[in-house]
Amino acid sequence: MVFIAAGKGSRLSLVTNGIPKTLIKVFDRPLIDILLENCSSVGIQDIVIVTGYGQDYITDHFRDVTSDLKVEFVHNPDWNLPNGLSVLAAQSVIPEAEEFMVSMSDHFYSSDLLGGVIDSSLESTTVNVGIDYNLERIQDMNDAMKVIIKSGDDLITSMSKELTDYNAVDCGVFKCRYDFFSVLESARKKGHYSLSEACEILISKNNLGGVDIGKSFWIDIDTPEALEYCRLNAQISNPF
Repeated sequence: MVFIAAGKGSRLSLVTNGIPKTLIKVFDRPLIDILLENCSSVGIQDIVIVTGYGQDYITDHFRDVTSDLKVEFVHNPDWNLPNGLSVLAAQSVIPEAEEFMVSMSDHFYSSDLLGGVIDSSLESTTVNVGIDYNLERIQDMNDAMKVIIKSGDDLITSMSKELTDYNAVDCGVFKCRYDFFSVLESARKKGHYSLSEACEILISKNNLGGVDIGKSFWIDIDTPEALEYCRLNAQISNPF
């Protein structure tokens, strides 16, 4: 599992007081600890955390954490650029030809959501991403990564925060074939640094799949309002 934990998260600065977003506490526990517990519960043992802004806060946190998981850190010196570069930075520690997972480290979600994406097949796609059709529960639709997905074959045909016509939202958990790194590198050479821009290349080749997360709870904790929404609503679904 590759966790993208490099960004500064300026929209949450009133809450974080300068620490990386993934260390904010949800239910009195740092978010990253909850995400790693999800990994453990579905059988993921190898963790890569891509750091950037405030990397020392994250590495110091794990010096005080006892875990059965193998946690490695990779620093992204270009953390101020879009997040595709963070995934690309992890290539050096991912075994060649091995499938791998990618997750935002500021998204709160339940272990069943993660398990559903893990269980999806990459037989006819390069990347699968968890998607939510329950649009009425999206806390911040303006900032959500919107998608259009075809019924029947579960292929994503469009992905952008700017879409006005869409039928689902990307929830930030991905299953990838190793050759996705070559797609990320191709995008980088063209000056396209975001994960979504690399996914657009896959869309053009009918290689990006969507995995319905059903009723699994998740939220992108990007603002103080989102953090409060999570604290109020995650208790209802009781994911842990």
